[in-house]
Amino acid sequence: MKTPKNMVQLIAELKTPKDRKNSFAKFNYRNVEDIMEKVKPLLLKHDLLLNISDTISEFQNRLFVRATATISDGDCSIQSTGFAELDSARKGMSMEQISGSASSYARKYALAGLLCLDASEDSDSHAERHEVQKVTRTQASQLKRLLKETNSDATRFLDWLKADRVEEIRLVDFARAKKALEAKVETVIEPLK
Repeated sequence: MKTPKNMVQLIAELKTPKDRKNSFAKFNYRNVEDIMEKVKPLLLKHDLLLNISDTISEFQNRLFVRATATISDGDCSIQSTGFAELDSARKGMSMEQISGSASSYARKYALAGLLCLDASEDSDSHAERHEVQKVTRTQASQLKRLLKETNSDATRFLDWLKADRVEEIRLVDFARAKKALEAKVETVIEPLK
C-alpha cells in the first residue's frame, strides 16, 4: 500500500495527550478538536490535506454515524473510518445534539485510526452508557469455524477485537472480523498429500 508522502513523519511527530479531565468519573480524554488542534500545524509542515466526512449507516435496524478521515498528498491518499451510534433514546438532548455527539465520537475514532493514536475506550464512550450488543450464537459459530479453517491464532484475533472469548465480540465488530478471516481463507493453501 502506498502512503501519502510525509505521512509517517507526521504520525511520528504528532503528540495528542488526553489532557481533558472528567473529575466526576475520574478519567482523562481527548476530543476531536484536541486532535485537530495538534495535527493542523503538522499538515501544513508536511504539505498534507486532511478531510473528514460523515454519512449515516444502518446496521440491524440501528443508525450509526460513519466518519471517514482521509489524508492526501495530492497524488495518493489513505483513509480510516469510525462509527458511533445515533442513540435517540438519550434523555435531555435534542436530535441535533445527539447527532453532533455521535459525529464527534465517530470522527475521533476515525482520526485515531488514521493517525495511529491510542484508541482505547474512554470512560465517556457510548459503550459505557449502554449495554454493548455481542455477536449471536450463530455468528460466534461462524467465526470459530473460520478461525479453525484458517488455523488462525485465536488469542491474537481476540486481542485485536478486545474480547476475551469469541462470544464476547461486539456485534459492531462482527462484519470486520468475518471479513478478515474470510480474506485469510482465500490465501490458505492446502498441503500436498
